[in-house]
Amino acid sequence: MDHANRIPIIRLWDLLLVPVQGDVDDSQAEGLVSDVLARVQRDGCAGLLIDLSGVWTLDSHLCSVMVRLSRAAALMGAQTIVSGMRPEIAMTIQTMGISLGGIQTVALLEDALEALGVRSDRAKGRDDALITELILGEQEEDEA
Repeated sequence: MDHANRIPIIRLWDLLLVPVQGDVDDSQAEGLVSDVLARVQRDGCAGLLIDLSGVWTLDSHLCSVMVRLSRAAALMGAQTIVSGMRPEIAMTIQTMGISLGGIQTVALLEDALEALGVRSDRAKGRDDALITELILGEQEEDEA
């Protein structure tokens, strides 16, 4: 696969982010598997995030590739999460009877990052406010 048609693989701490966009042909999909697994091995990644929010169509071959990639990454110690699957793609997968067994899916990239332990300061701030509210609520109950 030539360099111009490669799907980017972005390292984020101990995670790999793979933003898949447009129509992915069979050679790109197969190249993706070897490229990602080589990076998982080289970088010792704990998580693999495949973001499909830019994918226009998802055929049975690409689904099969995603399942193979996820299972191989798991054997290498990397948890895989797929994010950004549009409703029409989810319906196509369901209609075709394709099983994505073993692949965790979430709606948004942010949800995938959070599932892998990456939290924004804004989310941490909300959690801190909730914890403070819970603690203050418990203190008020104890005083009553």
